[in-house]
Amino acid sequence: MEDLPPPITVDGADIDKALANSAALTRREVIERRLRRVKQLERCYRAHYWTLMEELRAKHKHYYWTYGKSPFKEDENDSVVLGPNDTKNNNAAAAAGDDVVRCASSGCKSKAMALTRFCHLHILSDSKQSLYGGCSTVAKNFPTGPSYCNKPVLRSLVPRSCPNHYQFGEKCLLRAIKRAGFNISTSRKPCPKLNVVISDFVRQIQNKRKVAPKATIPKAETELKKE
Repeated sequence: MEDLPPPITVDGADIDKALANSAALTRREVIERRLRRVKQLERCYRAHYWTLMEELRAKHKHYYWTYGKSPFKEDENDSVVLGPNDTKNNNAAAAAGDDVVRCASSGCKSKAMALTRFCHLHILSDSKQSLYGGCSTVAKNFPTGPSYCNKPVLRSLVPRSCPNHYQFGEKCLLRAIKRAGFNISTSRKPCPKLNVVISDFVRQIQNKRKVAPKATIPKAETELKKE
């Protein structure tokens, strides 16, 4: 069995023990006891949070090294490239001591993405995945029909375009708006974040509420004078 961590000692336990037989506590004593325990609980949560962050950083480092930009390259004689027969190739990779899973696409030697057998470029070959879809931008028009870009992008993107076609679409949109006679600001200022917009909106509502009582006072005075 693994050694369990020692139990946590509550701060001020001796004071609580002395007051345990009291029939009633003053308001000050209750507030001080709660404050001590809340501060201790805050320290426990903070220590636990940073422990989890250290663990997450170590796991992210391992993930990035395995599936990301690792400079390590196996020798051509020792490396095993995964092909359609995954069971045979996985056994061969284990026998060769290669724990890096390669893309199952024919001729591709890139590392496979996590929890799949294909790299990012060939992820659409995985029939079980539902996270990525092909770029829906028309790359070329043929007599038989349009040919789409079909580069893998996230399905949640709207419009579903790869970075190159997304920038190209923005340029075409700006040209069309300029041709229509509208003036567009060419400033590249980033859009404000949602929390900034919400805080400014709340500030405007509060200002209106402050002004409203001041505006009703003169009206009430004029009505009293008329009476």
